[in-house]
Amino acid sequence: MSAAGVQSSPEARANDRQPHSASSGRRLRIFFVCLRVPFPPDRGDKITTFNLVRHLSQTNDVHVFCLGDPSADADNVQGLGRYVSAVTAVPLSRVYDKLRGIKALLTGTPLSIALRNEPGLHRAVASAFHRHRPDLMIAYSSNTAQFVPESSSVPLLMYFGDLDSMKWSAYAARTPFPLNWVYRREARLLLQHERRIAGASSHSLVCTEAERDDFERLIPGAPVEVLQNGVDVEYFRPRGRGKRSGTMVFTGVMDYFPNVDGARWFCDEVLPLIQQAVPHANLVICGRNPTRVVTRLADRPGVRVTGEVADVRPCLDAAEICVVPLRIARGIQNKILEGMAMGLPCVASRAACQGLTIEAGSGVLAADDPRQFADHAIRLLRDEDFRSQMARKAREAIETTYTWEAPLRQLDRVVERLVAPAGADRRRYG
Repeated sequence: MSAAGVQSSPEARANDRQPHSASSGRRLRIFFVCLRVPFPPDRGDKITTFNLVRHLSQTNDVHVFCLGDPSADADNVQGLGRYVSAVTAVPLSRVYDKLRGIKALLTGTPLSIALRNEPGLHRAVASAFHRHRPDLMIAYSSNTAQFVPESSSVPLLMYFGDLDSMKWSAYAARTPFPLNWVYRREARLLLQHERRIAGASSHSLVCTEAERDDFERLIPGAPVEVLQNGVDVEYFRPRGRGKRSGTMVFTGVMDYFPNVDGARWFCDEVLPLIQQAVPHANLVICGRNPTRVVTRLADRPGVRVTGEVADVRPCLDAAEICVVPLRIARGIQNKILEGMAMGLPCVASRAACQGLTIEAGSGVLAADDPRQFADHAIRLLRDEDFRSQMARKAREAIETTYTWEAPLRQLDRVVERLVAPAGADRRRYG
């Protein structure tokens, strides 16, 4: 693996083709820029990006550009290469992390943008752009727009998912000085960045109605629409395995601040209340990279921390209910969609539920107060009939509302509008 990055190009399936407009029904050349190699689809952003690029690649030539870990991503690049025309993953140089951070503090640049500002990825995208000019560029999340070359003729579709600036504001509200100062600064500067790239993009996408409301309030005038997440209902489905009585499961990457904060809050404030009523109640925290804070939660009675697992489905299948105790949450939580798709009733915070279009009681119960959260879990653990009813509703709600079929059809319509000669907005962000 060279220092320039990992590349997968199955005979450059698209490089020598002449792309055409979507309205002609022929293939487009699409450059898709994202933060991580979107394979395997085992965390929030990778789940979304994988499903988007896999779908687009069925009728277009998609070239993926991202940052990648040379020691870990070779197999992932090869795996993604089976679905797309080419993958270029450039390693992020850790040698310059401190310099990037210092420069950001001195120049008023958001840290989350500066720390990922890898020159090698700039060069890779620019080189490919000039050699194989795309019909469309798609950037996933605000920290990847910086890699899009300046152009006056190629439309850019900006997929925000959610506004990261609001996430940093939420972090600031839950952390002490001096970190809260850093987070407030990040929120302010990142909102300026989001406004700039949204105003200069051809079109923007967010994943929930609540995010669109925030977007239109904070970035008025920029074109935006909702493209919600989905879940693979064939992959995530109940397997009929035996349940472990009293078992609750919380899934996610366990070095992500909202997950760490949520796990600690649940174990401190909610689990003891549940165990008073259901003594055998237990929690499985399932996810990679648990921090020391999360690992220490396993010292509590009835708490197990698995660390990384090859397949999260057995953990979900063995549980009786899914809990999502996030006090900081934006967008749609894939952990809720996956749990409900596996036929698990879910108890979640209102923040975690805010992006859902599923009615309360249709497989998911919401609460922020520890006592109310615990009471929901206690009822589900004690009342088998109620739990079975909620499990059935959970699966039905996902099958009705959150398959990938409708969002991907909508994505096709957006792409066709942007590349149509009369409809393409040629503004660009550079």
